[in-house]
Amino acid sequence: MEEKLLAPLRDVPLPPSAVDLHRAVRDGRQRVRRRRIAVAATAGLAVVAVLAAAPALLGRADRPPPVTPAITPSPTATAAPVPATAPAVFDPTRQYAEFGWLPPGLTERTVRTGTDQLALIASASQTSPRPVKDAPAAELRLVTAARDIALGIDRDFAVPPGRAGSAGLEPAEPVNGRTARWNTNAAVEPRSAALRWEYAPGAWAEVIVRHIPESVGDPRAVARRIALDVRYAVDRPIRLPVRFDAPPAGLKPVAYLVSVRSSESWDAELSYGAGKRTKYGDWPLVVLILPRKSATGDYGVIADPTSRIDGHPARRSSSLDGGASLQVYGAQGLYVEMSAHDKATLRRLGGNLDGLFRSATFEPNVADWR
Repeated sequence: MEEKLLAPLRDVPLPPSAVDLHRAVRDGRQRVRRRRIAVAATAGLAVVAVLAAAPALLGRADRPPPVTPAITPSPTATAAPVPATAPAVFDPTRQYAEFGWLPPGLTERTVRTGTDQLALIASASQTSPRPVKDAPAAELRLVTAARDIALGIDRDFAVPPGRAGSAGLEPAEPVNGRTARWNTNAAVEPRSAALRWEYAPGAWAEVIVRHIPESVGDPRAVARRIALDVRYAVDRPIRLPVRFDAPPAGLKPVAYLVSVRSSESWDAELSYGAGKRTKYGDWPLVVLILPRKSATGDYGVIADPTSRIDGHPARRSSSLDGGASLQVYGAQGLYVEMSAHDKATLRRLGGNLDGLFRSATFEPNVADWR
């Protein structure tokens, strides 16, 4: 329905006003795509976000009383050393931590990196094109030293110390000898739990489990067992479906979002910058890639192609702030969207995104990523 409502805007020229119609439509589409990427691996995340933003609607009286789970550590939990210090900065191109033990069936994976945060998501495999909102899932969040984790469900959850608040936190048994708390703000779905702990002095991690089947056990016991078996400092490179001849426009990677559901179903959103976002809150350069052979919009992406690049259907557009986007359809079975979000970035790219596209080597097969 949303696509049908927005479709008429494709051919409407920008009015001579301060309203950037292209940006409004594009940003709305980007939010939809980002939700599709995230929700495929974190079923029910949107529901959590709404409920966590309005805890007063839930009523504390409706919540079950706190349960102290039996401690059931993984047999290998003692083999996972805990760090003495936390990184001051994460490298967005590498994965700092990983899951150890997980409940059975959580086979889909999403990794979201940044300079001050890392999120890993494991969820149940789904064959339906529409994500099942109550599918079991587990999420691990970590922040760097001198950062805290927002209490609710947020994409950018790393906050300055003291900004997370303490409402809804309950004491928990220490995790690996360090301070831990139950976070009821993030545990609002059925059979869910959220446990946060200091994985290193002054640095926090959090495990959130959702829709855990009764056969697996109490959600708090599940969350605790996952927390006890987290592996730190794995320093694993994030494997990607694209390589560039050189850093795009000299910009550094600042955030990756890669979700792999199967060898034929995945999404990647790569963000580049020089330390700060644009005035609209975007990173200066964002590259979105997903397997999609269609040569038209089909209401799945922003509009239909209007030109070509190297034999591929394409669409070029610009925005009033001086930025621009290039969409390429059916390139090696991929849909590729590149967006420069300000005039300075576009100028560094030579005035358009064609050169960036031509400098890229794409890998449609997950097995070939590196």
